[in-house]
Amino acid sequence: MTTPPPPAPAADPGPIPAGGALSSPPRDLVTHFRPLFQGWWDGLTDAANGHLNPNRAALARLRRLDTRDDGTGPVPDLATALTEEAFRRLYRTARAWQPQTLLPLAWDEALVVVAATLAHVRADQPGRKTAALLGGPDDGTPRLLAEARFLRLMRVETAAELMDQARRLVALLGRAAPVGELGASLFLWRARPQVRRAWARAYYGLEPAGRSAAAPTPSTPFGEDAPEPGAA
Repeated sequence: MTTPPPPAPAADPGPIPAGGALSSPPRDLVTHFRPLFQGWWDGLTDAANGHLNPNRAALARLRRLDTRDDGTGPVPDLATALTEEAFRRLYRTARAWQPQTLLPLAWDEALVVVAATLAHVRADQPGRKTAALLGGPDDGTPRLLAEARFLRLMRVETAAELMDQARRLVALLGRAAPVGELGASLFLWRARPQVRRAWARAYYGLEPAGRSAAAPTPSTPFGEDAPEPGAA
């Protein structure tokens, strides 16, 4: 009997695309997308060097991103956002994030919401959850975000509403927020109901035992923006 030849070696699959290769969809999509927004904000604010040289001009322009009326109502102004190089960098990275089937519907508009919101953050709160910082357990302790306002956030239906409320949340937090977690949550907010459920558990202090984060240790915030040329 002739011995069959050994099987040919498997072909090299090549480099793993952005976001990594997944054999099955991740259970926690916020964790999956968190590095996308963390890396973008870190680069824009020069986090690796202690925020010594943030791109202040780009951050200022991103903060001014707004909505426009497309005939059916206000929507995030994607056309204007695309004129900003910093936003285009985020756009390209998001478009290449793998697997692409996990990108939410209208992900490009959601990206405007994230960029305009994270541009207002001056200090990261790594390892925390935004909703936990805003809320607290039912023990009578005042919550930073009133429950009525939190319920309004839970009922947001449009990207324009989310954009407005998200920027208000960052201001309420003193512009210190968990950058990656907040960005990924906003990105998935309207497409993935599990994100709102996770925020509700965190807001009301209902996280499983052992999953509550320690006291926040914000990163060093960067200084106030210099006035733009010609500003009073």
